[in-house]
Amino acid sequence: MDPDIADAVDLLRAERKIAFEVEDRSIRLMEPVAGDPGSAVLRVLGTTQAASPVGVASHGPGKLAVGVWRAPDLFLARWTNGKRWVVGYRLPGGAKPNDYVRMEGRIPTRLETDNWYGPVPDTVEEAFLETGLLLDDPPFPVPPPPPRAPEPTPRPTPRSGAPVARARAAPRVPRPRAAPAPKPEAAPTARVCPSCRMVKSLGQFVPGSELCVDCR
Repeated sequence: MDPDIADAVDLLRAERKIAFEVEDRSIRLMEPVAGDPGSAVLRVLGTTQAASPVGVASHGPGKLAVGVWRAPDLFLARWTNGKRWVVGYRLPGGAKPNDYVRMEGRIPTRLETDNWYGPVPDTVEEAFLETGLLLDDPPFPVPPPPPRAPEPTPRPTPRSGAPVARARAAPRVPRPRAAPAPKPEAAPTARVCPSCRMVKSLGQFVPGSELCVDCR
């Protein structure tokens, strides 16, 4: 093992109780991290910054990150939902990753030189390759993209000039009307006298008799 890498590994063991493996000039964090793998990569690069060039790889649920410190440049690649994003930084005036990671927990965006979602320049590819890491073949499985939501079934479009069929409302069924209640019959106020055959009011009949007062 290269002496400066060996010293960086000893410092890493002393400062951080994490499981890792070393190959060439790269360090792989073997246990998945609960947070952002990119932040874990930057913290380890800050610890091992004296071993430039050095690379670090970390992973977590659905995420993967690989970083390289080759002074004065730092490159960080992240995979999320199957997509890769690489960002390049240049640290000014002899600064090192830990100068920013210790205080801010990240590399400031003002130091960003470029970023790539697709192919990267040869110089960036070579920086990763120099540490034994490959962007096209990272040391941990690339998270798969999320499943696609089913596409809605399109509605058929009527041809130009063709009548559009419209749904007809169901015919209204008239409610049966209730039959009117029969009117009570009025009490009779007159009747025919069987003797004189004349219609007379009830007051003209003798109580208890069918004959009118004239026929009695």
